[in-house]
Amino acid sequence: MARSKDDKRKGTSRLVYTIPLVALVLIASAYAVSVLPASSSPAAMDFTAKLLIAQANNNGTWQRYYAPSYSVGVPGGIWDTHQYDSYGVNSHYPIYLDDPLHACPPQAACLFHVKSKVVHPYTLGDFLALVGYPIVSQNNTLGLKASGGFEWQLCVGPTGHSVPNFQWGAMVLQPDMDITLLYYNTSTLGCA
Repeated sequence: MARSKDDKRKGTSRLVYTIPLVALVLIASAYAVSVLPASSSPAAMDFTAKLLIAQANNNGTWQRYYAPSYSVGVPGGIWDTHQYDSYGVNSHYPIYLDDPLHACPPQAACLFHVKSKVVHPYTLGDFLALVGYPIVSQNNTLGLKASGGFEWQLCVGPTGHSVPNFQWGAMVLQPDMDITLLYYNTSTLGCA
């Protein structure tokens, strides 16, 4: 049986409406996928810690505090290494610091996060490499070298009760850790 001209026209007119409709559905689906938040992977590690970077004066009384000007390890922020990018959660590096205006109160420690898809012994050196300042030792940290009786000291524990730590960049980050990097006059007490 041969198809009539009307049947051929009906098939063609259906096709004319179906193609744009399918294209519209595909475009809407692609748009929805791009705007809706991606499902986040569960974190194998999730904790916070504090970091204070300070410089004391000659007698150890006055201190100048340092904090980043931008977020660290989040999209649009400071992100100087990509070693552990695939371990991060929600488009963050596995060690990150949110907006410093909120995470770093004036003259206080900055609150940073460790949130990772895998359990890994992240270190203070890993965090400072992300910021772009490798930690070296008491003689040269964050690009500031020991000079004129001043050197760096790594302190762990709450202010007033912290103790020196000699692991420097190898120190593994732990939950609720209070970390202080102090550039101080060695004739004063330093951490204590």
